[in-house]
Amino acid sequence: MSNAFKTRVTLIGKLASHPRGRALTTSLGAVARGNEPDGDGVCFAFGTELQDAETERQRNLASWAHQPGRTLLLLPPLKLDEAKVPVSWRVINAGTIDSSKNKGLSKLLSAEIKYELITEMQPAKLIDGEWSGGGINTAYYKKHPNSGVFAVTTLPLWSLTTLDNKQQLFDWIEQLHTLAGQPLEEEEKPESNDELVLSSDHFALMLHLVSGRWKSRQSALRSLQESVVLSLPESRAAQCMVDLENGSLATEGKLTDQGKLALQASPYKAYASTLENEHD
Repeated sequence: MSNAFKTRVTLIGKLASHPRGRALTTSLGAVARGNEPDGDGVCFAFGTELQDAETERQRNLASWAHQPGRTLLLLPPLKLDEAKVPVSWRVINAGTIDSSKNKGLSKLLSAEIKYELITEMQPAKLIDGEWSGGGINTAYYKKHPNSGVFAVTTLPLWSLTTLDNKQQLFDWIEQLHTLAGQPLEEEEKPESNDELVLSSDHFALMLHLVSGRWKSRQSALRSLQESVVLSLPESRAAQCMVDLENGSLATEGKLTDQGKLALQASPYKAYASTLENEHD
């Protein structure tokens, strides 16, 4: 049994300087990273911080988890309210919890639970995200098959209980993070030239461009804001479009042949094929 957690863990926002964050620093070797996540690995934040944020900041935080190898995990406290990013999820007071068939971390922390989730996200069954008698304690969302993970849990992972049960905490986080896939190696990221390195936001826009037939860049960007499949803040989408155009990857709301090759060479190839088939 190892006492060191090997996955990179960061804390952002209020959690980074909160006493509860120190328990995660002790157990996981977590590092404070200010208000924004960076790099790959697992990033923790208080759920209330995202719930209270402006919609654009919520989307920006969620979009960080679009790239493989990244897990954004929101922890209690949570507000008894509904959030709509990345999809609808609501927090309610916990009802009667039956953890008789649960195991590991969820069973250890069941007595400390204050909330339940009602959500369009996927219950994290791999890590006992549902209680034996019903009710969800952990759920996640993957934007597409090759993306990272956005997750919410009602389990107080910062509990002192976890300090005495580190292996259960390690196992729980590692199993959740496996859903995020492997991070992209820098050399695997297709480049249009010596300067432009395609990010997850660029790929999101490229996927949108192959999902329909747009008559102009304006109509393509406008339809992206109305899309129920892909989400990208308006200002960021416009900048990514400029990047793609300058890199000869897109023109007039369509991918060029070079752009199509870059997308086919990326980890998003399978998802791109699905989107193309949907409008053929």
